[in-house]
Amino acid sequence: MVSHDFAAVSRREFLRAGAALVGVGALGVGAFADAPRPPRGIVIGIFTDSHYANRDRRGSRYYRDSSVKLTEFVAAMNKAKPNFAIVLGDLVDKGQTLQAELAYLKHIEGVFRKFKGPRHHVIGNHDVATFTKAQFVAGTGMPGPNYSFDCGPIHCIVLDANYKEDFTPYKAGNFNWKQTYVPPDEQKWLKADLKTAARKTVVFIHQTLDDEDGPHGVKNSPDVRRILERSGKVLAVFQGHNHGGAYHRINGIHYFTMRAMVEGPGLKNNSYALARLSPKAVKVKGFVKQASRPAE
Repeated sequence: MVSHDFAAVSRREFLRAGAALVGVGALGVGAFADAPRPPRGIVIGIFTDSHYANRDRRGSRYYRDSSVKLTEFVAAMNKAKPNFAIVLGDLVDKGQTLQAELAYLKHIEGVFRKFKGPRHHVIGNHDVATFTKAQFVAGTGMPGPNYSFDCGPIHCIVLDANYKEDFTPYKAGNFNWKQTYVPPDEQKWLKADLKTAARKTVVFIHQTLDDEDGPHGVKNSPDVRRILERSGKVLAVFQGHNHGGAYHRINGIHYFTMRAMVEGPGLKNNSYALARLSPKAVKVKGFVKQASRPAE
């Protein structure tokens, strides 16, 4: 049975994160937040791969530490006041039982919910290691596994690549994490959504769309990229899954792979970002271990 002292943990974490934010301010949260918003643009708070679980570390993954790391992210975002905050998947790690993973999700969603603004989620493979997609969607309040919305002058699309080679959905650990696809019906939906979008667009996904030959890549990425490119509307793709992070530009579209929050102990190894987007430019300001990447 998994137990959490939620009240004690929450208070302790917020005290630690509040103190740590003095250092974070020196890294530029305050300056980035206070800078003028881009003309006809938005600011987004981003983190990925927190893999929260109430268990000991494994290798470089410090599962419990993601709670205080996310607390720091939330405190920083409440200072920066982005238009919304988003997690790019793997919010939780696999529980030994469904009840254990539900407890993980309840705890870490409780931390994320302290952000004083709109929140969005992308489904990652670890999010459905014990859950079904429907259970994760219900636990986070997502509109669905894939969806879109408008934010100011930017159209936002959330994709779900948690499908096997035969296009059956991941659920309760029935999958090989290296086998990941965007199914034909979702591609059809994506094409239609982009056709009707009247704004420049940013895409959010867990697995990577710029590395189909690597273990972290969506295997039918070329098909998805073709849809994005032909629309002429997509500025950037934000993705996770590959914990080290990366950046590529392919046919005019920026692919930002964000560094995983779970990697390394303590706040000194935290990783998150603010992204400024306008119809003509994207700039990513990374904090702690996350690299900053201007893209004009």
